[in-house]
Amino acid sequence: MVMDEIVRYSICKRNKCHGSQNWYGRISAGGKIKYVSLKCSRKEDAVQWLSMMNARRFSPDLDVWKEKNDKKIASSIIQFLSSIEASSGYNSSTYNSYCNRLKSLSEFCSVNNIEFINQFSREFASKFSTSIFLKYSPKTSKELLRLTKQFFRFCDDTYEMGGFDPMKNISAPKQVKRAKDFWTPEEIDAILDCAPDSEWRLFWSFMAFAGLRFHEALSVSLCDIKDGKLEVIGKGDKQAFIPINDRLKSEIERFGGLREDMFKRSSFVMGSNSCRILKIAVEKSGIKSIGEVNNHRFRHSFASNLIRAGVNPKAVQQLMRHNDIRITLDTYSHLLQDDLSEAANKIK
Repeated sequence: MVMDEIVRYSICKRNKCHGSQNWYGRISAGGKIKYVSLKCSRKEDAVQWLSMMNARRFSPDLDVWKEKNDKKIASSIIQFLSSIEASSGYNSSTYNSYCNRLKSLSEFCSVNNIEFINQFSREFASKFSTSIFLKYSPKTSKELLRLTKQFFRFCDDTYEMGGFDPMKNISAPKQVKRAKDFWTPEEIDAILDCAPDSEWRLFWSFMAFAGLRFHEALSVSLCDIKDGKLEVIGKGDKQAFIPINDRLKSEIERFGGLREDMFKRSSFVMGSNSCRILKIAVEKSGIKSIGEVNNHRFRHSFASNLIRAGVNPKAVQQLMRHNDIRITLDTYSHLLQDDLSEAANKIK
């Protein structure tokens, strides 16, 4: 171990001028200092923490340290999600998204027999980062990586693990950017015609003709339509009003109107079951689909077909509810390039 990698521990009091009596742990490593609140006012308790951390330093496998400080990953994920629930609300899209994404971390730990947080070494952190980027799209992978880093920071702060953060400085592997898969309007019509029933057809229509995300479509109800627009609570619990175009209006009328909580039954809510039903419809339609078949492809198709129809990218950004137009341009730039080639050929 090189000298600047040695971690040293000490205790001190801070903010005494403001009347604070709490003791802090002082962690020095690599020329940097971090303070951890020990949440105690007695020096005896602070000394006990110092002894424990030094025991960890010289005897990392000491059972007494592990018993007091190490936590199971499964229970820690539950506690982390509880903190999200408290801040975002159980029904929020943020909470539901975090639940689904952390399944990747749970599955990875299960496969690699990782039960406790301290077993998740930097080697495992690197393997996990590589595995998710091989399995998911670049955007989803980056979100998973960000959430995993947030989880381990939460564990360090909550359980006072002395700065243990295996995901620190783990970066995303470089990937070749690939074009988003989408269905043409004709292919979407063929898929809708093969829906198992009219309710599934309408559910897919909200994603295909309004660009809703899967969880946003699940929440659609009669009360969400106001003055010809659809009220949507999207990412980060942001409210938006999306115009209902003629095609979506005709699909709603074809079904007979909306009902309250119409997509709340389990067959819709379970993402794996919903994808299975969609794949059956795609196969039945006879479409030789290239790329992944999932519900989110309807949303990409909505944006892609708008771009292909010559709609201004700024309008597409607003309909897709992207925070920055650069997201829209980066995601669908390949389609814009096709339009540029066509435009250039018009010069005589």
